[in-house]
Amino acid sequence: MSQKQDIHCADCFGVLADKTRLRIVQGLQQKTANVAAITEEIGLTQPTVSHHLKLLDDYGIVVKERRGRETYYTFNPNYPCKGCGVFSSPIKL
Repeated sequence: MSQKQDIHCADCFGVLADKTRLRIVQGLQQKTANVAAITEEIGLTQPTVSHHLKLLDDYGIVVKERRGRETYYTFNPNYPCKGCGVFSSPIKL
């Protein structure tokens, strides 16, 4: 995904079809976190979490911010696709 403005509901649902990504988004709606904190909370390896975060970032669902040597992620309340309002209610797993 190269153009975040071209995202449609089907794209968001495709990315969110993975339970791990939903868990990551759910946590990032609560607080900003780096990969290490997300890895610890989710209980998966760092490369796996980084893979999921990259997809979420590519689709504009999360945003990242460099702070020194660390990258912190947070939920993007201005995510590109607003057609269905998928994030207007809390995520239930």
